[in-house]
Amino acid sequence: MVDQTLLSQAKGLGVAERVELINELWASIDADVLPVSPAEAALIDQRLAEADAEPLAGRSWEEVEASLRARVR
Repeated sequence: MVDQTLLSQAKGLGVAERVELINELWASIDADVLPVSPAEAALIDQRLAEADAEPLAGRSWEEVEASLRARVR
């Protein structure tokens, strides 16, 4: 259970500070604590195989970012 005082303090932070707090908390979680399910592992393996089979099929981050930015204009 989350301490309500702590939660209230976190909610009182600005957006940038809350995002930073979230990132710090997420980074503090040991990866072994959140195991990957067999279904997730199979999906990861499938997507890696697809990427290896056709490395040029995807788009670069720059292309994705430009597409997303164009949508919000």
